[in-house]
Amino acid sequence: MVNMYAIRKQFFIAIGLFSFFSLFGFLNAPANASFENTSVDVHNAPSIIAGSIDFDIKSRNPLSNLNNGTIELKVIEGKAPYKILVYSTTMPLKEYQVSQDLLLTNLAAGDYMIVVSGRDNAYRSKTITLSQE
Repeated sequence: MVNMYAIRKQFFIAIGLFSFFSLFGFLNAPANASFENTSVDVHNAPSIIAGSIDFDIKSRNPLSNLNNGTIELKVIEGKAPYKILVYSTTMPLKEYQVSQDLLLTNLAAGDYMIVVSGRDNAYRSKTITLSQE
């Protein structure tokens, strides 16, 4: 038997990641880009230091048949301000701009993918599942 819940979860995660990369321009080539006969001299290339970002998640599961779950997010590494995208199987996409902490309330049981990006375009995603108690 096909597990439709697992398929729907994978679909939402794929759509979320595609949207995130499209939003920040990672999937778009420059209009004047030419990829024919392109060579790169790696010996003289400048070193690029990518930024890093990390965050902690604490959660509280919702009580039976109530949408009273919470997710508390605290950014512990990165450059503010932060853009936070929350994807879920139970609610539409939500976007937040924060300086460090975010508290999501009134959440239903389900899977949540959280993508945090910083001022230096570093990003990280984590998933969490809230279960009914």
